Amino acid sequence: MQSTMELLDKALSNRYEMSATDWCKQLQINRTALSVSRARGRLSPTVAGNLARLLGEDEERWIAIAAIEAEPESYGKNKIISRMENWRKR
Repeated sequence: MQSTMELLDKALSNRYEMSATDWCKQLQINRTALSVSRARGRLSPTVAGNLARLLGEDEERWIAIAAIEAEPESYGKNKIISRMENWRKR
């Protein structure tokens, strides 16, 4: 499964020539929100979906990934992750 940190890394890559502060302005979120997300190791579903939209990525997929990342570890979470990884291989 991809992680929302990979989505953030893509946004912050030189390809887009935008800083975290620029993305925060574009997303209309607090200027420290992406730094806090990086420290937590995940984006919120809302930020992930909007960032995906701006990057031309599948919003629904990234919202789902962010929602799964926010869940506590459990058997159910691991089954969903496993199914998503199998889906990605197709």
